[in-house]
Amino acid sequence: MQEYLASTNFTVIFISLIAIKFLLETYLKIRNLKSIELNKNAIPERFVGVVTEEEYKKSIVYNIDRIRFQIFTALFAAIVLIIFTLGGLFNFLAEIVVSTTSSEVLGAVLLGLLLLIVEQVISIPISIYSTFVIEEKHGFNKTTTKTFVTDMFKSLLISATISSIIYATVIYIVVNLGDNWWIYAFGAVFILQAIIFFLYPVLIMPLFNKFEPLDNEEFKKPIEKLLKKVDFKSKGLFVMNASLRSTHGNAFFTGFGKNKRIVFFDTLLKTITPDEMEAILGHELGHYKLGHIRKTLISSLVFGFIGFYILSEVLKSDNFFLDHGLESLTVYSKFLLFYLVAGSYTFFTKPFTSALSRKREFEADDFSFQFTDGEYMISGLLKLSKDNASNLTPDPLYSSYYYSHPPIAERVASIENKLALRDT
Repeated sequence: MQEYLASTNFTVIFISLIAIKFLLETYLKIRNLKSIELNKNAIPERFVGVVTEEEYKKSIVYNIDRIRFQIFTALFAAIVLIIFTLGGLFNFLAEIVVSTTSSEVLGAVLLGLLLLIVEQVISIPISIYSTFVIEEKHGFNKTTTKTFVTDMFKSLLISATISSIIYATVIYIVVNLGDNWWIYAFGAVFILQAIIFFLYPVLIMPLFNKFEPLDNEEFKKPIEKLLKKVDFKSKGLFVMNASLRSTHGNAFFTGFGKNKRIVFFDTLLKTITPDEMEAILGHELGHYKLGHIRKTLISSLVFGFIGFYILSEVLKSDNFFLDHGLESLTVYSKFLLFYLVAGSYTFFTKPFTSALSRKREFEADDFSFQFTDGEYMISGLLKLSKDNASNLTPDPLYSSYYYSHPPIAERVASIENKLALRDT
């Protein structure tokens, strides 16, 4: 591998991959725009009676605006990445840190913080436009300027704390634990991530939202009955004040062990019935009972292990980093540059992970069907698509690349087929 790393022109490969990624994803987004345009004159058959003409037109304009903005942000991100790497911005930051400290561990923390702050500053205009222009224009935004600024600083502080701990730990291991450092680093990062995941529901999430126990008996009783039926124990049922920022509705399962929580957006409780809530919850429980969370964890372990091995080999080659615009070569600068460019070399895995995710979503729907009424699952899904102004006619190629969840129409059709078989 070292011979390959030393002789390869990574500059050409890197630029080519950035271009391929942007052109491919832009092509798919244009296809999606065309699909929306082709279907804009008539509500899709399955959604007739679910959405009004006005609501359908609103969803069309909303999704067109979002996709066009996504094309712009993708181009902006590609340009920023090139400026950071081949443009020398990352190397400039690395030189500042090298002139400040000779410690590899402290250098990792300082360079990581500089990188995080610069990225945050660059992303502010994007976030502002997304929240206060697009979401505001279409009636979804509830975020105030104060909440937006507070969220930004909280996120920055949390990211800075977590990334500093991880970077310092990894670089300390690289410097002190010999050739097999990557095995120890992999283990350390896994433990740190597990701790963060365990504490996330009780320490981090409450910094952004209020979580109150679900006390509405109309919703609570069928949900508790379902939990007992599927033998699921959790820390509790909670309602999150999602309306603080948006009118979008959702429900999710978070944490593990004693910190397992089932969370409902307060916006969701305003639009669906208790029976629909039970069916939607059945889907979320399906992910847990079918081992999807465990399988995802195992997959992340495997890919994390492979990733650290590749990193251990790449760190031995100065050529890789020089070809990406880094001249100030330290252990921590090479590590952080690898982290910065890795996504450009792995984007092609997205359709495979998306396909696996969609398969598991269908499985979770099937699980819910076993324990709840499929009719309520259908009506709940249709309401969610309506309330979130979902794209009702996505291009199949676009959705196969991007969608982690099957299009609503496909999920509804799958449940309807099961209902038909049950009734025969």
